[in-house]
Amino acid sequence: ARMMLSDWPLPRPRSGVDYVNQPQSDAELEPVRRSLDRGQPYGGEAWVRDAASRLGLESSLRPRGRPNKESPM
Repeated sequence: ARMMLSDWPLPRPRSGVDYVNQPQSDAELEPVRRSLDRGQPYGGEAWVRDAASRLGLESSLRPRGRPNKESPM
């Protein structure tokens, strides 16, 4: 059988499975859910802006709906 994955770049953590199986708080889940709901990249603010620009997803970063009448155009 051929290996599909590369070797770990660092020593493999002993509790890696336990770490990834820990439940997330609502504060941790909210940005992930927003990203999935809006179809926007997920990550740090600068990276998200860059990725959205490269992928043509700028509209996913703007608020939904029509702008307020008071907002200057």
